[in-house]
Amino acid sequence: LLLPAVFLTAVCYSGCSHILIVTFLTLSTSLGGISSAGVFINQIDIAPQYAGFLLGITNTFGTIPGVVAPIVAGYFTEDHTLAGWRKVFWVAAGINMGGAVIYTIFGSGEIQSWAVVEEEEEEER
Repeated sequence: LLLPAVFLTAVCYSGCSHILIVTFLTLSTSLGGISSAGVFINQIDIAPQYAGFLLGITNTFGTIPGVVAPIVAGYFTEDHTLAGWRKVFWVAAGINMGGAVIYTIFGSGEIQSWAVVEEEEEEER
């Protein structure tokens, strides 16, 4: 998520160059899509029996930014200036950076204790 944040920040300083903006947004979105593989496989890693349930929960919370983002972008761009759009992309880059930092600190691929099935506990003994 760090590289997508870098390209979103680059959009802030591309001025009105539509070629640069589209290029940076394409790179940011493409590289951001790579993180999806990590999100989906991590649910299987930490709780194989409950991965579908976890996917439902994470997708539910993952759609909230899609609902809130247009409202926030509209608020920031009320005056229709580049400075307003700069704020939008800085916030988006900050969210990416925050996600990367939080996952780096708290992320794990170990099966969680609450996800261990009784059969697995008996086999370990």
